[in-house]
Amino acid sequence: MENIWSLVARFPERELDIRRRYARDAHFRAVCADYEEASTALAYWKKIAKEGDRKLAEYSNLLDELEVEILAQLDHHLTLNDRHN
Repeated sequence: MENIWSLVARFPERELDIRRRYARDAHFRAVCADYEEASTALAYWKKIAKEGDRKLAEYSNLLDELEVEILAQLDHHLTLNDRHN
């Protein structure tokens, strides 16, 4: 589960949901891998780029978009589980 560290650090209150979904859903694992890769890239660019650099903005925006997608998937999954209970 190496692809979820940054995500769990960002949303510690959702750790259990993240781990459960990650274990069961290949698409979710792929999105988590994308998130981890973008998070690593953003950390790299923060170290070497000047403020306002285009790469910083691109990776920051990408992380924001991935967070929205991940949270939507988690919330959708919870909604489906609530309907079946």
